[in-house]
Amino acid sequence: MEIVIATEDALSEALLETLVQRSGRPVEIAERLRRQGFGYLKSRIASLNQMAEWRPVLMLTDLDQAACAPQLRQDWLRQPFAPNLLFRVAVREVEAWLLADGEAFAGFLGIDSNRVPARPEALPDPKQTLLGLVRKSRHRDLKRDLLPAPGSRTVQGLGYNEQLIRFVRDHWRVDHAISQAPSLARAWQRLQAWPST
Repeated sequence: MEIVIATEDALSEALLETLVQRSGRPVEIAERLRRQGFGYLKSRIASLNQMAEWRPVLMLTDLDQAACAPQLRQDWLRQPFAPNLLFRVAVREVEAWLLADGEAFAGFLGIDSNRVPARPEALPDPKQTLLGLVRKSRHRDLKRDLLPAPGSRTVQGLGYNEQLIRFVRDHWRVDHAISQAPSLARAWQRLQAWPST
């Protein structure tokens, strides 16, 4: 079964790829649609929904400051969703899904696992929490890559996606993370029974 994945950024894309690979489903990613930020996905939602009539589409965006995932989905598309458009929303950001495997993330950073919040989806800004944990890391290369340079106006370092993608592919355990991230658990459960045809 060939599918399309649609995401906001490289990190979200790596997460979806990892979820698909670890699902054990006979699914091949035939196409990857990605730009920087949710605007691209929101502008393409109607065409992605139409595409899902003939080819399954797996899509991931962040909830950010929206009230809830069902409301976000309804705001983005005011028509019925195609059965094979699997539109998932990370609460509040995909970084919460990374933090949900607190033991692995702490090991990656070389910090005490007690420092990683147990309920990352309850955080108002998971990305800032993640960066705060990076500041406590013993690994200078991770700090250099993940954190913005002094005086920089950017939120993250130049190697942010590269390092976190490496964490996702080499260390992150979905079976541990789903117990601490309900939106991830729902995405994982839906993926097990999808595509529907």
